[in-house]
Amino acid sequence: MKGKLSVLLAVMILLSTVPLGTSAGEDKSINLFDVSIFLRVSQMNINGSLVWAGSFTIEANLVNRTFVDYLNSLAKVNETNATREFANLVYGVVYESFKDFINGRLSDSNMSAVIYVPPGGPVQVTSKWKAVIRFTLTPFFVNEDGKYLTCPYYGSMRMKFLGVVYPFKWRRFTLVLPKDYDIYTLVPAPKELVDNVAVWEDGDYFPMIKLYNPVYRLVQFLNSTKRYLSVSFDPTEGLVYFNATFMGANATPSVESTLLTSFRETMHPLSISAKKIPNGLKVIGVVRPQVSVKKSWRSVQWLVVVKLPGRFDNITVIGGKYQLGPGDTLIMEFKQERNTYLYAIAGAGVILIAGIVLFLRKRSRASGGLGGETEEKGAESVGEAREEGVLLEESPGEGDGDEP
Repeated sequence: MKGKLSVLLAVMILLSTVPLGTSAGEDKSINLFDVSIFLRVSQMNINGSLVWAGSFTIEANLVNRTFVDYLNSLAKVNETNATREFANLVYGVVYESFKDFINGRLSDSNMSAVIYVPPGGPVQVTSKWKAVIRFTLTPFFVNEDGKYLTCPYYGSMRMKFLGVVYPFKWRRFTLVLPKDYDIYTLVPAPKELVDNVAVWEDGDYFPMIKLYNPVYRLVQFLNSTKRYLSVSFDPTEGLVYFNATFMGANATPSVESTLLTSFRETMHPLSISAKKIPNGLKVIGVVRPQVSVKKSWRSVQWLVVVKLPGRFDNITVIGGKYQLGPGDTLIMEFKQERNTYLYAIAGAGVILIAGIVLFLRKRSRASGGLGGETEEKGAESVGEAREEGVLLEESPGEGDGDEP
């Protein structure tokens, strides 16, 4: 009861300091909070699905002197109640106004927004009469004609206080977009825009945000370029080295990121990198392909298969030949003569020559051995004959000496 009375007292005090009626909301604003909005846009995995989400951090500092004095007086009696009433004020004026704005923007469409808040609630009191509101909004982008990502939450922002609608004024609005996405438009133009970080000051609106769809942006780039591919194969490591060059258009961060993603999803490279070149882009990488080997006594043949991310105008296979299969499949053939084949030929020649030489030597030795034996046998026969001749000559002499 005491809390309700204090709120009622605060309302009565504040009613005397702000304009009432519809004209008050149309013609004047109320200086209740100093608000700074920080919004980071990114893709998040929610319940197994990848969605675009906007993460808000809103700082609200109470600056209305009447309400500040009232809360200071209440805090002297019961600081906990004063803090609670301040948190309720922030929740009702800042957070609820944001929710009403979001729902109002989707009221004429078939879309519905989902807001995720921290376990302790969206409002956290950080110091005396200062609070931070945190929540995440999905979906943040919708696909428009396959060309753009459009944020449906834009337009003039309003807040309701004491039954009167006022402009929802903020001092600073900071928007952080993914670095690798190209901006199509931001309305109104931000005061600062560096590396996809935009800053507006002193406004009461949610800016129009539209990005290029990265796939559409990539198609634009590919249609404006000539594409060259150079491939080599290292049989010792079983790896393919490729160099893809796109000439004819400058690549934006979105194009570079999307193109690398296409290579990764198709070729599953062990390593890959991109380098901007004058009027073009070069992609260098290493992949482990499908390889089949066919060996023979004379050569080794490798059949190497690589899936390409798209069509190329010119393909060079270093040290081999190729043909294109279905679905941009590159089928390459590499052949290498075996060194053992040459060695075998040389070895066979050496063995043949050595065999011939050995055969001739054996034959020569065989012929020489037969001649020697004949001469020796002949000499022995002559010697024997000579001995027999001497004996025959001596015998008659002995006969002649006998008497009759």
